[in-house]
Amino acid sequence: MKQLIKNYSQLVKLRLTASVVATSAFGYILGCKINNNENWTLDFSWVEFLGVFVGGLLIVFSSNALNQLVEIENDGKMSRTARRPLVEGRISIKDARVFSMLTGLAGIILLALTTTFTATLLGFLSLLIYVFIYTPMKQVSPFAVMIGAIPGALPPLIGYTAVIPSIDQPGIMLFLLQFLWQFPHFWAIAWLLHDDYQKAGYWLLPSGGGRDKKSGFQIMIYTVMLCLVALMPVYYKIAGVNALLVVIPLSFYFLFKSWRLFQTLEIREAKQLLYASLLYTPLVFLSYIIL
Repeated sequence: MKQLIKNYSQLVKLRLTASVVATSAFGYILGCKINNNENWTLDFSWVEFLGVFVGGLLIVFSSNALNQLVEIENDGKMSRTARRPLVEGRISIKDARVFSMLTGLAGIILLALTTTFTATLLGFLSLLIYVFIYTPMKQVSPFAVMIGAIPGALPPLIGYTAVIPSIDQPGIMLFLLQFLWQFPHFWAIAWLLHDDYQKAGYWLLPSGGGRDKKSGFQIMIYTVMLCLVALMPVYYKIAGVNALLVVIPLSFYFLFKSWRLFQTLEIREAKQLLYASLLYTPLVFLSYIIL
């Protein structure tokens, strides 16, 4: 049983999934806060909250399992993915298909029963875009990262629209923040694993080439845009002014790390940029809620 749980945890990329879906929880709480700034807990519903979190979790489980089904051949070519359960035969293709269909369907039904039509539709779209557009596009164009950033940015918007069933200005800001964050984050990963990705024919760095100045410059530009968007909720009074005490220092640190990568093109700087990205959005979202 322990090995079975481990196998399926690897199939769904459990740690990555949990971190992505956590943003839907932030989105939900921010939606409650915006809807009732005086006492946001009055709008908070455990049924909706758990529906958003668990429904989102199941949809991402399905997306990741389908992704590994599609990429099983290429995963076997890369040292980073060669030990995945489908590649090693620890989970059969048939079982993975059944699992992905059941979790995807269950996630969409759960969102439909506990949240809004908008949140459910966004959850369904995130699954479709990730599996059927982003995954096959990875071998064709570095623009795949941009397409993949769309489903990756939907969880906070799904959480938000579970409370406020329309895509308005605050919801768009949450989407943009998560959308832009993914470029420095995933390009830092692509920088670290560039040689491994090439073995499977993936060209994920933005220049379409290697670890060069063009890619470094684009990473820096997207980091600048991200940090500017992070200020917008405060400017539009969606978040309190005190949030700047967290957002501004974090943004300067993130910008500095992206500039260092552009200057040096060194792998160690890409690793530090990755670590900075992992801190950025959770702390920024928390500052919007708490401060």
